[in-house]
Amino acid sequence: MTRFVLRPLPRAPADPEDSPTDLSFDDVYRLHAKRVVLWIGRLGGPRIDADEALQEVFITVNRRLSEFRGEGKLTTWLFRVTARVVANHRRSARRRSFWTRVTGQRLDALPSNQPTPAEALEEREAAERFYRVLDDLPEHYRQVLVLFELEEMTTEEIARTLARPPVTVRVWLHRARAQFTKRWLHDRRQQEGRR
Repeated sequence: MTRFVLRPLPRAPADPEDSPTDLSFDDVYRLHAKRVVLWIGRLGGPRIDADEALQEVFITVNRRLSEFRGEGKLTTWLFRVTARVVANHRRSARRRSFWTRVTGQRLDALPSNQPTPAEALEEREAAERFYRVLDDLPEHYRQVLVLFELEEMTTEEIARTLARPPVTVRVWLHRARAQFTKRWLHDRRQQEGRR
């Protein structure tokens, strides 16, 4: 009787951008900083200071890069670090918002780069409304929606990034869209009722 021995398949050559053992911190920053800035902006919205969050993400990366085991892609690890940093900044922004309402003073004025004040106001209100509705979603729905709709990732890419089965990602995406639409319409009705 012949015995078969199962041997692991050889791994495909790694993408040089995702091999932290061969990359220095400077390489990781150079290759991924733009992507991290996009994630911060899309996950955090206009209330997040992107420069501050980017600095915090890469301080964490610098401190923990040597601990990265390479079992997953570097971009997946970077996304998770970014998502945690953004979640912390969003909590801080909510606390600032609370204290602003309590004290009646605005602590963080949004800068305007638009040519006219009316256009700036309209754009700011639209962004605030979008992120206000997005903020109400559970964090995993928010992340899936941002990655699919804004980052234009496939459900398989999102599944790898979030370490979830693709079917779970599709269910979350369906539910996230439904909740976002429902809350968007509710928010619009509230805004129209105030006018």
